[in-house]
Amino acid sequence: MSQDFTFAVQDGCAIITFSRPEKANAFHPRMIAPLRKIFLELRERDDVRVVLIRGEGKHFMAGGDLESISDYGSMTKAEVAEFGENPIHDYNFMIQTMQRLDQPVVASVQGGAAGAAMGFIGACDLVIAADTSFIWAAHILHGGSNDGLTTYFLPRHIGLRRSLQMALLGDRINAQEAKDMGLVNFVVPEAQLQEETEKLVKRLVSGPTKGYGLIKKLMYASQQNSMMEQGTMEAQSYGQAMQTEDVPEGLKAFFEKRKPNFKGK
Repeated sequence: MSQDFTFAVQDGCAIITFSRPEKANAFHPRMIAPLRKIFLELRERDDVRVVLIRGEGKHFMAGGDLESISDYGSMTKAEVAEFGENPIHDYNFMIQTMQRLDQPVVASVQGGAAGAAMGFIGACDLVIAADTSFIWAAHILHGGSNDGLTTYFLPRHIGLRRSLQMALLGDRINAQEAKDMGLVNFVVPEAQLQEETEKLVKRLVSGPTKGYGLIKKLMYASQQNSMMEQGTMEAQSYGQAMQTEDVPEGLKAFFEKRKPNFKGK
């Protein structure tokens, strides 16, 4: 296990905690391979019904670790291009693996979420943030272009004009602004972030996990499907959902006027 983050499974929830608080949890390329391995393993774990991503200490994540790319003065231009591109390709592949999980993925955000952190937040299904937190597309401040799939997720979540504003000006967006824009689902007092995160996670853990996975696939596919393609996919997904154990239980609970006891199967 990497010393840069911890991983644990508790009561149906897989918890990934970035643990470089002395670096504001800045993301280092060495974290990519072990994280992707975890996401691949989570696809096969029936005991995990939700995934929580969080950061230790004051900040969620201060973007990429710039120290990992600062020493390239003796390289040729071709070498610099390769040096810059390869970790980003690997990071993107890791984020795609995370987003393909059937389980709902929740980000719990405190302090700053900058640069590469926006890829994690963008790929999560739900985001809960402390009222003192902020989101920051800060790449332009060191002269770089955006990475971390920022330019994929931002326009889809908040639109092109606001995305350009964040990326070109490099201004911080506070938690309430992020919620108003659609980047964040819930904003809670900082002192209650852990408690409210646990409530959200417990609600998802008790839900119909297979149904969640089908809904995620539908929602993400809708961004490129035609109406006909999406309608066909919805019909197929509904048929798949009806083959799960949770749908009969959900229907029975509905008619018996009680809370369903979903098993995630």
